[in-house]
Amino acid sequence: MLRRKGKTALVMAGGGIMGAAYEIGVLAALDQLFSEEFSCNRFDMYVGVSAGSVIASLIANGIVPGQLYQSINRDEETVFNWRRSDIYRFETGAVLKSAWKVASNLVRIYRSYRRSHTQMSMHDLIYILQEQFPSGIFSLQPMQNYLCRAFAEAGVCDFFPDLKTELYIPAYDLDTGARVVFGNHSHQNVHICQAITASCAIPYFFRPQKIGGRYYIDGNTGRISHIDIAIEQGAKLIVLVNPRVPMNNDPERACLPSLSYGNCASIADLGISCAWEQAQRIENQEKLTIALETYKQAHPDIDILLLEPGPEESLLFFQSPMSQIARNHIMTYGYHLALGQLKVDFEDFSRVFRRHGIKTSADKLNDRFPAKD
Repeated sequence: MLRRKGKTALVMAGGGIMGAAYEIGVLAALDQLFSEEFSCNRFDMYVGVSAGSVIASLIANGIVPGQLYQSINRDEETVFNWRRSDIYRFETGAVLKSAWKVASNLVRIYRSYRRSHTQMSMHDLIYILQEQFPSGIFSLQPMQNYLCRAFAEAGVCDFFPDLKTELYIPAYDLDTGARVVFGNHSHQNVHICQAITASCAIPYFFRPQKIGGRYYIDGNTGRISHIDIAIEQGAKLIVLVNPRVPMNNDPERACLPSLSYGNCASIADLGISCAWEQAQRIENQEKLTIALETYKQAHPDIDILLLEPGPEESLLFFQSPMSQIARNHIMTYGYHLALGQLKVDFEDFSRVFRRHGIKTSADKLNDRFPAKD
Protein backbone atom coordinates (compact mmCIF):
# COMPACT_ATOMS: atom_id res chain seq x y z
CA MET A 1 0.00 0.00 0.00
CA LEU A 2 1.48 3.35 -1.06
CA ARG A 3 1.36 6.17 1.47
CA ARG A 4 -0.15 9.52 0.50
CA LYS A 5 2.40 12.34 0.58
CA GLY A 6 -0.07 15.22 0.87
CA LYS A 7 -3.24 16.66 -0.54
CA THR A 8 -4.09 16.27 -4.22
CA ALA A 9 -5.91 18.80 -6.40
CA LEU A 10 -7.60 18.73 -9.78
CA VAL A 11 -7.73 22.15 -11.46
CA MET A 12 -10.03 22.77 -14.43
CA ALA A 13 -9.18 25.95 -16.36
CA GLY A 14 -11.72 27.90 -18.41
CA GLY A 15 -12.31 27.61 -22.12
CA GLY A 16 -16.00 28.01 -22.87
CA ILE A 17 -18.39 25.22 -23.75
CA MET A 18 -15.89 23.63 -26.13
CA GLY A 19 -13.22 23.73 -23.45
CA ALA A 20 -15.55 22.05 -20.97
CA ALA A 21 -16.27 19.31 -23.52
CA TYR A 22 -12.53 18.78 -23.98
CA GLU A 23 -12.09 18.53 -20.21
CA ILE A 24 -14.68 15.76 -19.95
CA GLY A 25 -12.78 13.76 -22.56
CA VAL A 26 -9.48 14.33 -20.77
CA LEU A 27 -10.87 13.21 -17.40
CA ALA A 28 -12.37 10.09 -18.99
CA ALA A 29 -8.88 9.26 -20.30
CA LEU A 30 -7.17 10.16 -17.03
CA ASP A 31 -9.40 7.76 -15.12
CA GLN A 32 -8.00 4.94 -17.24
CA LEU A 33 -4.49 5.73 -16.04
CA PHE A 34 -5.31 5.00 -12.41
CA SER A 35 -5.56 1.64 -10.73
CA GLU A 36 -8.73 0.64 -8.90
CA GLU A 37 -7.78 2.47 -5.68
CA PHE A 38 -7.94 5.97 -7.22
CA SER A 39 -9.98 7.98 -9.72
CA CYS A 40 -10.72 11.57 -10.76
CA ASN A 41 -13.46 11.59 -8.13
CA ARG A 42 -10.99 10.93 -5.31
CA PHE A 43 -8.85 14.07 -5.41
CA ASP A 44 -8.81 15.98 -2.13
CA MET A 45 -9.84 19.26 -3.72
CA TYR A 46 -11.14 20.74 -6.96
CA VAL A 47 -10.63 24.18 -8.45
CA GLY A 48 -12.85 25.22 -11.35
CA VAL A 49 -12.46 28.42 -13.35
CA SER A 50 -15.16 29.85 -15.64
CA ALA A 51 -16.62 26.98 -17.74
CA GLY A 52 -14.23 24.61 -15.95
CA SER A 53 -16.17 25.30 -12.76
CA VAL A 54 -19.11 23.32 -14.14
CA ILE A 55 -16.96 20.23 -14.69
CA ALA A 56 -15.11 20.63 -11.38
CA SER A 57 -18.44 20.88 -9.53
CA LEU A 58 -19.80 17.73 -11.14
CA ILE A 59 -16.65 15.69 -10.47
CA ALA A 60 -16.51 17.00 -6.88
CA ASN A 61 -20.07 15.68 -6.53
CA GLY A 62 -18.93 12.19 -7.45
CA ILE A 63 -20.16 12.09 -11.04
CA VAL A 64 -17.85 9.73 -12.93
CA PRO A 65 -16.24 11.32 -16.04
CA GLY A 66 -16.84 8.21 -18.14
CA GLN A 67 -20.56 8.20 -17.33
CA LEU A 68 -20.79 11.91 -18.08
CA TYR A 69 -18.98 11.32 -21.36
CA GLN A 70 -21.33 8.54 -22.44
CA SER A 71 -24.46 10.43 -21.41
CA ILE A 72 -23.48 13.47 -23.47
CA ASN A 73 -22.36 11.33 -26.39
CA ARG A 74 -25.81 9.72 -26.45
CA ASP A 75 -27.51 13.13 -26.08
CA GLU A 76 -29.15 12.13 -22.81
CA GLU A 77 -30.54 14.62 -20.29
CA THR A 78 -27.54 15.73 -18.20
CA VAL A 79 -26.46 18.85 -16.33
CA PHE A 80 -23.81 19.67 -18.91
CA ASN A 81 -25.84 18.85 -22.01
CA TRP A 82 -27.56 22.22 -22.19
CA ARG A 83 -29.24 23.86 -25.15
CA ARG A 84 -28.75 27.32 -26.63
CA SER A 85 -31.82 28.74 -24.90
CA ASP A 86 -30.54 27.54 -21.52
CA ILE A 87 -27.62 30.02 -21.70
CA TYR A 88 -27.85 32.46 -24.59
CA ARG A 89 -31.11 34.34 -24.55
CA PHE A 90 -31.39 37.69 -26.27
CA GLU A 91 -33.84 39.65 -24.15
CA THR A 92 -35.78 41.92 -26.47
CA GLY A 93 -37.71 43.34 -23.53
CA ALA A 94 -34.51 44.45 -21.82
CA VAL A 95 -33.31 46.20 -24.97
CA LEU A 96 -36.64 48.01 -25.42
CA LYS A 97 -36.61 48.96 -21.74
CA SER A 98 -33.10 50.42 -22.16
CA ALA A 99 -34.18 52.35 -25.26
CA TRP A 100 -37.14 53.78 -23.35
CA LYS A 101 -34.81 54.63 -20.47
CA VAL A 102 -32.60 56.64 -22.85
CA ALA A 103 -35.56 58.54 -24.26
CA SER A 104 -37.13 59.29 -20.87
CA ASN A 105 -33.87 60.24 -19.17
CA LEU A 106 -32.29 62.32 -21.92
CA VAL A 107 -34.25 65.47 -21.10
CA ARG A 108 -33.57 65.07 -17.37
CA ILE A 109 -29.86 64.53 -18.02
CA TYR A 110 -29.73 67.60 -20.28
CA ARG A 111 -31.42 69.74 -17.62
CA SER A 112 -28.93 68.49 -15.03
CA TYR A 113 -26.06 69.67 -17.25
CA ARG A 114 -27.76 73.05 -17.72
CA ARG A 115 -28.25 73.53 -13.98
CA SER A 116 -24.59 72.83 -13.33
CA HIS A 117 -23.60 75.12 -16.21
CA THR A 118 -21.70 72.26 -17.83
CA GLN A 119 -21.33 71.91 -21.58
CA MET A 120 -22.41 68.51 -22.92
CA SER A 121 -19.89 67.36 -25.52
CA MET A 122 -20.29 64.55 -28.03
CA HIS A 123 -17.79 62.58 -25.94
CA ASP A 124 -20.03 62.98 -22.88
CA LEU A 125 -23.07 61.95 -24.89
CA ILE A 126 -21.42 58.66 -25.90
CA TYR A 127 -20.78 57.74 -22.27
CA ILE A 128 -24.23 58.90 -21.20
CA LEU A 129 -25.85 56.67 -23.80
CA GLN A 130 -23.62 53.78 -22.74
CA GLU A 131 -24.79 54.11 -19.14
CA GLN A 132 -28.39 53.57 -20.21
CA PHE A 133 -27.76 50.12 -21.69
CA PRO A 134 -26.85 46.80 -19.96
CA SER A 135 -23.16 46.05 -19.28
CA GLY A 136 -23.20 42.91 -21.42
CA ILE A 137 -24.98 41.44 -24.44
CA PHE A 138 -26.49 38.46 -22.63
CA SER A 139 -27.81 37.95 -19.13
CA LEU A 140 -26.49 34.94 -17.21
CA GLN A 141 -29.70 34.58 -15.24
CA PRO A 142 -31.05 31.90 -17.62
CA MET A 143 -27.85 29.90 -17.11
CA GLN A 144 -28.03 30.23 -13.35
CA ASN A 145 -31.70 29.21 -13.31
CA TYR A 146 -30.90 26.23 -15.50
CA LEU A 147 -27.97 25.06 -13.38
CA CYS A 148 -29.82 25.47 -10.08
CA ARG A 149 -32.79 23.54 -11.43
CA ALA A 150 -30.64 20.85 -13.07
CA PHE A 151 -28.55 20.35 -9.93
CA ALA A 152 -31.71 19.86 -7.88
CA GLU A 153 -33.25 17.43 -10.37
CA ALA A 154 -30.02 15.40 -10.67
CA GLY A 155 -29.43 15.33 -6.91
CA VAL A 156 -26.18 17.27 -7.26
CA CYS A 157 -25.07 19.06 -4.08
CA ASP A 158 -25.51 22.79 -4.59
CA PHE A 159 -24.16 24.14 -1.30
CA PHE A 160 -20.45 24.30 -0.50
CA PRO A 161 -20.68 23.28 3.21
CA ASP A 162 -22.60 20.12 2.27
CA LEU A 163 -19.91 18.82 -0.11
CA LYS A 164 -17.78 15.94 1.13
CA THR A 165 -14.72 17.33 -0.63
CA GLU A 166 -13.20 20.77 -1.16
CA LEU A 167 -14.39 22.84 -4.11
CA TYR A 168 -13.17 26.32 -5.00
CA ILE A 169 -14.55 28.59 -7.72
CA PRO A 170 -12.82 31.97 -8.28
CA ALA A 171 -14.39 35.10 -9.74
CA TYR A 172 -13.58 38.82 -9.58
CA ASP A 173 -15.50 41.56 -7.79
CA LEU A 174 -16.13 44.12 -10.53
CA ASP A 175 -16.15 47.16 -8.22
CA THR A 176 -13.11 46.34 -6.08
CA GLY A 177 -11.05 44.34 -8.58
CA ALA A 178 -10.38 41.75 -5.87
CA ARG A 179 -10.48 38.03 -6.46
CA VAL A 180 -13.17 36.19 -4.56
CA VAL A 181 -12.86 32.45 -4.03
CA PHE A 182 -16.26 30.86 -3.54
CA GLY A 183 -15.99 27.81 -1.34
CA ASN A 184 -13.40 29.18 1.08
CA HIS A 185 -14.25 30.09 4.68
CA SER A 186 -15.47 33.61 3.93
CA HIS A 187 -17.53 32.73 0.84
CA GLN A 188 -19.13 29.37 1.62
CA ASN A 189 -22.73 30.39 2.10
CA VAL A 190 -23.40 30.63 -1.63
CA HIS A 191 -25.10 28.18 -3.94
CA ILE A 192 -22.61 26.44 -6.21
CA CYS A 193 -24.78 27.24 -9.23
CA GLN A 194 -24.44 30.93 -8.32
CA ALA A 195 -20.66 30.69 -7.99
CA ILE A 196 -20.38 28.94 -11.36
CA THR A 197 -22.43 31.65 -13.03
CA ALA A 198 -20.30 34.41 -11.48
CA SER A 199 -17.10 32.73 -12.66
CA CYS A 200 -18.51 32.46 -16.20
CA ALA A 201 -19.45 36.15 -16.59
CA ILE A 202 -17.18 36.97 -19.54
CA PRO A 203 -16.96 40.78 -19.91
CA TYR A 204 -18.86 42.36 -22.82
CA PHE A 205 -20.44 39.04 -23.77
CA PHE A 206 -22.24 38.45 -20.45
CA ARG A 207 -23.42 40.96 -17.90
CA PRO A 208 -21.71 40.91 -14.49
CA GLN A 209 -23.48 38.48 -12.19
CA LYS A 210 -24.94 39.84 -8.95
CA ILE A 211 -24.60 37.83 -5.73
CA GLY A 212 -25.41 39.34 -2.36
CA GLY A 213 -25.31 42.91 -3.60
CA ARG A 214 -21.92 42.52 -5.34
CA TYR A 215 -21.21 42.16 -9.06
CA TYR A 216 -18.80 39.49 -10.30
CA ILE A 217 -17.03 38.75 -13.60
CA ASP A 218 -15.22 35.83 -15.22
CA GLY A 219 -12.58 34.01 -13.17
CA ASN A 220 -10.33 34.04 -16.24
CA THR A 221 -10.17 37.83 -16.20
CA GLY A 222 -7.03 37.91 -14.04
CA ARG A 223 -5.21 34.68 -13.35
CA ILE A 224 -5.65 31.74 -15.69
CA SER A 225 -5.45 28.57 -13.64
CA HIS A 226 -5.63 29.86 -10.03
CA ILE A 227 -3.25 27.09 -8.99
CA ASP A 228 -2.28 29.19 -5.98
CA ILE A 229 -5.67 28.37 -4.42
CA ALA A 230 -4.76 24.67 -4.33
CA ILE A 231 -1.27 25.47 -3.05
CA GLU A 232 -2.65 27.62 -0.22
CA GLN A 233 -4.98 24.77 0.76
CA GLY A 234 -2.05 22.36 1.10
CA ALA A 235 -1.99 20.52 -2.24
CA LYS A 236 1.29 18.74 -3.02
CA LEU A 237 0.12 17.23 -6.30
CA ILE A 238 -1.82 19.34 -8.80
CA VAL A 239 -3.25 18.09 -12.08
CA LEU A 240 -4.16 21.00 -14.35
CA VAL A 241 -6.39 20.57 -17.39
CA ASN A 242 -6.10 23.56 -19.73
CA PRO A 243 -8.16 23.51 -22.95
CA ARG A 244 -7.27 26.99 -24.21
CA VAL A 245 -4.03 27.29 -26.19
CA PRO A 246 -3.20 29.53 -29.19
CA MET A 247 -4.12 28.19 -32.61
CA ASN A 248 -1.23 27.40 -34.94
CA ASN A 249 -2.84 28.31 -38.24
CA ASP A 250 0.06 27.21 -40.43
CA PRO A 251 -1.30 26.61 -43.99
CA GLU A 252 1.40 24.00 -44.62
CA ARG A 253 0.21 21.89 -41.69
CA ALA A 254 -3.45 22.75 -41.12
CA CYS A 255 -6.39 24.54 -42.67
CA LEU A 256 -8.74 26.92 -40.89
CA PRO A 257 -11.56 27.27 -43.41
CA SER A 258 -13.53 30.41 -44.13
CA LEU A 259 -17.25 29.75 -43.71
CA SER A 260 -17.94 32.32 -46.44
CA TYR A 261 -15.76 30.86 -49.18
CA GLY A 262 -14.55 27.48 -47.93
CA ASN A 263 -10.87 28.24 -48.57
CA CYS A 264 -8.08 28.13 -46.00
CA ALA A 265 -7.90 31.54 -44.38
CA SER A 266 -5.81 33.63 -42.05
CA ILE A 267 -7.37 34.31 -38.67
CA ALA A 268 -7.28 38.00 -39.64
CA ASP A 269 -9.71 37.23 -42.49
CA LEU A 270 -12.30 35.61 -40.22
CA GLY A 271 -13.57 38.68 -38.41
CA ILE A 272 -13.17 40.54 -35.17
CA SER A 273 -14.41 37.76 -32.86
CA CYS A 274 -11.90 35.25 -34.23
CA ALA A 275 -9.01 37.69 -33.96
CA TRP A 276 -10.09 38.55 -30.41
CA GLU A 277 -10.32 34.86 -29.46
CA GLN A 278 -6.79 34.18 -30.74
CA ALA A 279 -5.50 37.24 -28.87
CA GLN A 280 -7.08 35.94 -25.66
CA ARG A 281 -5.56 32.52 -26.21
CA ILE A 282 -2.10 34.02 -26.69
CA GLU A 283 -2.46 36.11 -23.54
CA ASN A 284 -3.74 33.12 -21.55
CA GLN A 285 -0.85 30.92 -22.68
CA GLU A 286 1.74 33.54 -21.76
CA LYS A 287 0.17 34.06 -18.32
CA LEU A 288 -0.01 30.31 -17.69
CA THR A 289 3.60 29.71 -18.74
CA ILE A 290 4.85 32.44 -16.40
CA ALA A 291 2.61 31.22 -13.56
CA LEU A 292 3.80 27.61 -13.83
CA GLU A 293 7.45 28.67 -13.84
CA THR A 294 6.87 30.89 -10.82
CA TYR A 295 5.05 28.19 -8.85
CA LYS A 296 7.72 25.58 -9.60
CA GLN A 297 10.50 27.89 -8.43
CA ALA A 298 8.63 29.01 -5.31
CA HIS A 299 7.33 25.52 -4.43
CA PRO A 300 9.82 22.88 -5.64
CA ASP A 301 8.17 20.30 -3.37
CA ILE A 302 4.89 20.53 -5.31
CA ASP A 303 4.32 18.48 -8.47
CA ILE A 304 2.21 20.07 -11.23
CA LEU A 305 1.05 17.94 -14.14
CA LEU A 306 -0.38 19.70 -17.21
CA LEU A 307 -2.79 18.23 -19.75
CA GLU A 308 -3.62 20.42 -22.75
CA PRO A 309 -4.06 20.14 -26.53
CA GLY A 310 -1.25 20.95 -28.94
CA PRO A 311 -1.37 24.15 -31.05
CA GLU A 312 -2.52 22.25 -34.16
CA GLU A 313 -5.29 20.41 -32.31
CA SER A 314 -6.63 23.72 -30.97
CA LEU A 315 -8.03 24.44 -34.44
CA LEU A 316 -10.78 21.96 -33.60
CA PHE A 317 -12.08 24.34 -30.92
CA PHE A 318 -12.89 26.86 -33.63
CA GLN A 319 -16.47 25.64 -34.04
CA SER A 320 -19.91 26.72 -32.94
CA PRO A 321 -20.21 26.13 -29.16
CA MET A 322 -23.92 25.41 -29.56
CA SER A 323 -23.39 22.56 -32.04
CA GLN A 324 -24.02 19.21 -30.36
CA ILE A 325 -22.01 17.43 -33.06
CA ALA A 326 -19.07 19.80 -32.61
CA ARG A 327 -19.11 19.39 -28.82
CA ASN A 328 -19.16 15.60 -29.09
CA HIS A 329 -16.32 15.77 -31.59
CA ILE A 330 -14.21 17.91 -29.24
CA MET A 331 -15.01 15.65 -26.28
CA THR A 332 -14.00 12.53 -28.21
CA TYR A 333 -10.90 14.16 -29.60
CA GLY A 334 -9.93 15.40 -26.14
CA TYR A 335 -10.21 11.84 -24.87
CA HIS A 336 -7.94 10.43 -27.57
CA LEU A 337 -5.44 13.30 -27.32
CA ALA A 338 -5.12 12.81 -23.56
CA LEU A 339 -4.97 9.04 -23.91
CA GLY A 340 -2.13 9.39 -26.41
CA GLN A 341 -0.27 11.81 -24.14
CA LEU A 342 -0.66 9.48 -21.16
CA LYS A 343 0.65 6.52 -23.18
CA VAL A 344 3.69 8.37 -24.51
CA ASP A 345 4.56 9.91 -21.14
CA PHE A 346 3.35 7.01 -18.99
CA GLU A 347 6.63 6.59 -17.11
CA ASP A 348 6.77 10.28 -16.19
CA PHE A 349 3.14 10.42 -15.09
CA SER A 350 3.42 7.13 -13.22
CA ARG A 351 6.53 8.26 -11.36
CA VAL A 352 4.89 11.50 -10.20
CA PHE A 353 1.64 9.85 -9.11
CA ARG A 354 3.52 7.08 -7.32
CA ARG A 355 5.47 9.72 -5.40
CA HIS A 356 2.10 10.80 -3.99
CA GLY A 357 0.85 7.35 -3.16
CA ILE A 358 -1.30 6.86 -6.27
CA LYS A 359 -0.99 3.67 -8.31
CA THR A 360 -1.24 3.70 -12.09
CA SER A 361 -1.64 0.98 -14.70
CA ALA A 362 -0.65 0.93 -18.36
CA ASP A 363 -3.06 -1.90 -19.11
CA LYS A 364 -6.23 0.21 -18.85
CA LEU A 365 -4.83 2.76 -21.31
CA ASN A 366 -5.22 0.13 -24.03
CA ASP A 367 -8.89 -0.52 -23.30
CA ARG A 368 -11.41 0.49 -25.96
CA PHE A 369 -13.27 3.05 -23.87
CA PRO A 370 -15.33 4.97 -24.62
CA ALA A 371 -17.04 2.52 -26.91
CA LYS A 372 -17.98 3.93 -30.29
CA ASP A 373 -21.75 4.13 -30.75
